[in-house]
Amino acid sequence: MKETTETLTRRSFLSVSATAAGSLLVSPGRAVAAPKPLIPRVAKDFVNIYKPGPDEFTLPTVKTRDGNHTYVQGTTYPDWRTNDHTFIKDDKGRWHCFGITKPWTAGDNSHAGEGLCFHALAPEGSFAQTVRFQSWRDMPKINVGDCGWAPMAVKIGQEYSMIGSHLGRATSKDLYTWTDQGKLNAKGGNRDPSIFFWRDTYYLLRCSNNGIVLVTSTDFVNWTDPVVIYKPVKDSYDTESPFLVENGGMFYLFWCLWDRADPTTSGYTPRTYVHCSESPTDFLGKPVLTEFTAHAAEIIRDEAGQWFMSSADFPHRGINVAPLVWE
Repeated sequence: MKETTETLTRRSFLSVSATAAGSLLVSPGRAVAAPKPLIPRVAKDFVNIYKPGPDEFTLPTVKTRDGNHTYVQGTTYPDWRTNDHTFIKDDKGRWHCFGITKPWTAGDNSHAGEGLCFHALAPEGSFAQTVRFQSWRDMPKINVGDCGWAPMAVKIGQEYSMIGSHLGRATSKDLYTWTDQGKLNAKGGNRDPSIFFWRDTYYLLRCSNNGIVLVTSTDFVNWTDPVVIYKPVKDSYDTESPFLVENGGMFYLFWCLWDRADPTTSGYTPRTYVHCSESPTDFLGKPVLTEFTAHAAEIIRDEAGQWFMSSADFPHRGINVAPLVWE
């Protein structure tokens, strides 16, 4: 099976560059130097494209570990927050965003209450045209399989799939109605899946506390054994929200920090690092190329080839998007 969507997102990134690393030979046995890494930067302020509206909490009642907050089934909460999310475009050219959501109360930075998946629908137009203040509207939340836990969306053939942190898979024909399909038969990692599609191969990344693990597949059914492709320099640094892209023949790994040694940080820390490599399978020892003040960043390349970065719950509640340039 081959992915046919033209969507270029964190969880479904189709690399079509003709200058991919690994083809940098000018003659047999004579290789040229790798291209110089490009430095991504946010070109303008983030725009708050989506803010969740009031909604009923439909999951079982749950308390935070410290006992200070309780989310009660059947209660309508005015404020909701977002976390890991994914963008995908449907067959009619309409953009969608799915991701973690939960009620928000002041002082609660825990994951208690998560499990539902928000669905935000963009106005009609190209991705660049949809980057307007709170122009994406709420659709009914999804509670199927594993989709409420850091989902990523990908189109395979004529069907869409959402993969959650525990590798649960839900499928859809239209991005509105979803069916639980069990779990992927893949090993390695424990959360925050991300898919990069390159040269007819799916690269599935997942975080594993202090590292990022990779498995690959050509059919989305049979997967290789897991390998660690990145480990932070500090043992207290837990990786979150990995995202892999190719640009100009080089590969760029984005990930978000959760520093267990810093009590002021939490699962919503707005610190995203970027590393560069000549290979999509090895970022070990690669230095930090740049850092962004963004959480659970997604990288999107739109219909005209323009790049964007998203950020969850920073600098504003919901999903925020800014133009991204490479220098």
